[in-house]
Amino acid sequence: MAVKLEDLYAKISHRYDVKLHTNGFFGKTISWIHTVEDAEFAYLLYGGELVFNSGINNSSEDWLKQFIMALNQAHAGGLILSLKKGHTFPPEIIDYCNQIQFPLFSSAWDTPFIDIMRIFSEILLKNEQKETNLAAYLKNAIYYPDNEEAYLSHFENYGFFRDMSYTVLILSCHAHDSETGNIHLESIEKSLRYSMQKGVIYEDGGRLIVLFAEVSVSQIQKQFRELCKKDPDVYVGIGTTVTGITEIHKSYENAFTAYQLTKTAIPKNLLEYDELGVYKILADVKDESICPTFVQDTIGPLIKYDRINNTEYTKILDSYFENDCCILNTSKALYCHKNTLTYKLNKIKDILGYDILSNENRMKIMISFYILRLDMRE
Repeated sequence: MAVKLEDLYAKISHRYDVKLHTNGFFGKTISWIHTVEDAEFAYLLYGGELVFNSGINNSSEDWLKQFIMALNQAHAGGLILSLKKGHTFPPEIIDYCNQIQFPLFSSAWDTPFIDIMRIFSEILLKNEQKETNLAAYLKNAIYYPDNEEAYLSHFENYGFFRDMSYTVLILSCHAHDSETGNIHLESIEKSLRYSMQKGVIYEDGGRLIVLFAEVSVSQIQKQFRELCKKDPDVYVGIGTTVTGITEIHKSYENAFTAYQLTKTAIPKNLLEYDELGVYKILADVKDESICPTFVQDTIGPLIKYDRINNTEYTKILDSYFENDCCILNTSKALYCHKNTLTYKLNKIKDILGYDILSNENRMKIMISFYILRLDMRE
């Protein structure tokens, strides 16, 4: 239910004597408001609160700096502090707040905090209700697309019109899970909510489901490419762009396919559905018995031989095809002599009982390995 701090400030800046002293709002979003009078009570904050302080304990620059340090360590979103008439913040305090990117506001001594807090509370609660509603409508659009009454007009009430373009993205970073939650995922979600012009986000099973409205896939890729590059434990699947709310479920299904293939069948942690190639066909097979049967008929004897004899002929064949059936390149990849590799390839042909380089068999073998990689999905 976070709201941009700058948007909250815009609601009261013309009505009350509240002044921003830092260079900006530093991209802060506010989850709630709270009064804190001394540093020893900062631990009560959950993070993301805009803190109000009466200024009664503001006795020195040292006290104020220690107070701000405590708020910052508790991940507060900013501070509004009352100053007596004729008083101001020392330049050193403002410089420090700019350095740690902590928004600092002053208010007149007689500013009615209760009125401001009431305004902010109403905005935050309305925004929370909006986000809850939109998440529910998005789930209905994804899982019950035929029941248009459950989401279509409701989306349009919030400005998500039926003829807009929509793209779904799925993101996770389970490596950052802990007993207290996933702080990294929460941080990504906050950043997304701040930067999105028009969209919907909800969390499901440790994954963020994100709906972008009127944003191209190339723009989405650009936004997440740097994040995935910096953190290899972040996994992102991007669906196709669809036209119309009733088609959102298709973008979600495609995003989920791309997400499942990250770091498994395709060794990347950012995938867009349209770059999946043959995996788009294989992932869309509805009869789950077809793929295992196909693999068994094609390279099943080789897999069985490896299991019984503790050999790695399946791995060798896979590498051979990954290197375009080139003896020299495969021998380098496997760190073995080309003559040894030739012997092992002949053994593989004997086990399988067919020519692995005929056009039809070559295609079947390659498809089988694609299917095996698909089975590695979570």
